[in-house]
Amino acid sequence: MSMSTWEMTFLAVGLACTVGIVLVLYRAVIVIWLVLRGERTQGWCVTRRMSPGGNSPSHPEFVFAFRTPDGVTVEFKDRPGAFGYEEGAPVRVCYDPARPRKRATIAGPDTWGPVYVRLLMCIPLGMFSFVGLYALALNWGLVASH
Repeated sequence: MSMSTWEMTFLAVGLACTVGIVLVLYRAVIVIWLVLRGERTQGWCVTRRMSPGGNSPSHPEFVFAFRTPDGVTVEFKDRPGAFGYEEGAPVRVCYDPARPRKRATIAGPDTWGPVYVRLLMCIPLGMFSFVGLYALALNWGLVASH
């Protein structure tokens, strides 16, 4: 069976969006795990700056920091949600003591932005994935059209 250019395009877009959803949901699960099981400490907002968004408008980028029990300062980026923080503002940090540089978040009872921002990203990805893959399934006769 030979695929046309539009079929290959729909398949590539659908699969890419599906992979994107899996990665976003994986990160959301890690953030929830950190909130439930991670070490907690006091941190602060290091910087709040506008990050260039390529062809789209700039969006705020936040860098947070905390100190591990052995005195090492760890910085990480996170998505605080709708309002964000000013530089120097205190935040609660949840982190994985085995990998503090890789796994840290400000999510928790006061701010669920790091979770809901990621989940909101799944909506357009899911729509593109569904439309692309469903159109292919219809075209290939894998589902019946009414």
